[in-house]
Amino acid sequence: MKTKKEVLDQIRDHVIVSCQANDPNPFATPELLLKMADAAVMGGAVGFRANTPENVKIIKEAYPDYPMIGIWKIQTGDNEVYITPTMEAVDELVALGCEIIAMDCTNRINAYGHYAWELIKQVKEKYPQVVVMADIATIEDARIAAREGADILATTLSGYTADSKDRAGTADFQLVKDMKAEKLCDFILTEGRIWTREDAVKAFECGADCVVIGTAVTNPWKITERFVKAVDQHFER
Repeated sequence: MKTKKEVLDQIRDHVIVSCQANDPNPFATPELLLKMADAAVMGGAVGFRANTPENVKIIKEAYPDYPMIGIWKIQTGDNEVYITPTMEAVDELVALGCEIIAMDCTNRINAYGHYAWELIKQVKEKYPQVVVMADIATIEDARIAAREGADILATTLSGYTADSKDRAGTADFQLVKDMKAEKLCDFILTEGRIWTREDAVKAFECGADCVVIGTAVTNPWKITERFVKAVDQHFER
């Protein structure tokens, strides 16, 4: 197994593709998500982010040497903390060979009565060889996750929490700058609403060490919808 440093060096200054889809998206099958991964590799991506053991497994078996950011979205009632919220979910993803485990590490209470970030130390203690990636939304989240020992701070949840709704429109470049300025972590990752090549480059210019791109390259439904909305707005004017 690669060391943490080897994994981080492999993805540093590169692009990772998030191969995810949910119903009613017609691409929401493991076989079609693998095709997304195939296309990502052809395009030069150096790794993947995938959700659920089933989808992680099929991609990881096809590309064992490509770093996998493994997640498992588990919804419990109306609780909004659902990205890899339990140790059992982590166990399954690690068993599949995920080098990186991403978790909701915001300062919110999960469905089990604990702060989301409390899982960081548990994972680090049980799996010291695994890279722990903290999906956070605000600079306050980032400070806590850094204190708890996260190996990667990621902007994934910016715009999706009550205290970050004001930044829901675009990628949160300011959060990247703020984390970099405070030197909170040696590895900062930008994820979320990276829509253009210019966005990806800007993320690196702001201090990101890696960029994850999802919907902009893997979701024809949403890509089409953006074009249609733009055209409709043109004719409405």
